[in-house]
Amino acid sequence: MGGFFHNVFQVFFLIGYLLIFVVTIIILRPFRVHHRRMKSTIALKVSYLLYQASFLVFTYLLLFGNKELAENEKPYDTLFNIHFLLFLTATLFPNLGIMIRKGFKKNRIEYNVTFTILNLAYFLYLLFLCLSRKWALM
Repeated sequence: MGGFFHNVFQVFFLIGYLLIFVVTIIILRPFRVHHRRMKSTIALKVSYLLYQASFLVFTYLLLFGNKELAENEKPYDTLFNIHFLLFLTATLFPNLGIMIRKGFKKNRIEYNVTFTILNLAYFLYLLFLCLSRKWALM
């Protein structure tokens, strides 16, 4: 009976994650073109969507993934390890960057490029964690 409720819980999380992603696409309107800074705005929005997709996959794996480790791997001794601290910053910086972007009128292209690079860095990092199964050590 516990397996049934676990599966139902997983389905609800998947539906919730998909809704979060769809609502983000609707709110961001990633291909709405700003005529003066078209490339940097599209790059920022697409990089944020890539980041968010990898973040949602990572958190799903963290919650429901198989956490069996190989014999030569052992979990981290402390909660505050480098991966956990990077994960904490990954939850904050890209989201803050996308929320406060309209407050920057001057230097907006530089702001967009900076946060595009940051989003892509977090995307690659989370993708690395998912593919290398480092998430199971957390």
